[in-house]
Amino acid sequence: MFKFKINGTEWTIKEVSEAEINNEMKNDFTLGVTIYKLQEILLLENQANLIKTLKHELMHAWLYEYGHAQNDETKYSYEDICEIVASSNDFINNVVEQYKKQVEVDG
Repeated sequence: MFKFKINGTEWTIKEVSEAEINNEMKNDFTLGVTIYKLQEILLLENQANLIKTLKHELMHAWLYEYGHAQNDETKYSYEDICEIVASSNDFINNVVEQYKKQVEVDG
């Protein structure tokens, strides 16, 4: 388990079994899921794309914490996308590097 803060809110990252992630998502092909009400990111353990999946889920968390709608049909302009990527890039890379270091220590 790994904890980090985003916009003042503490979040947790957990690597979980296929059964646990499938129970949360009700399907057999989910690699990661962001649970907003628990401030939790679940990653499928032992997957080939763990860091890519982590980055994807961190983007969901970042968007949520900074008030960007995600569950409607809102369309983002090219400029919006550039601003979101530029604003979130350092945060995501920082968390990923910290996570990798903890995995090396724990692993």
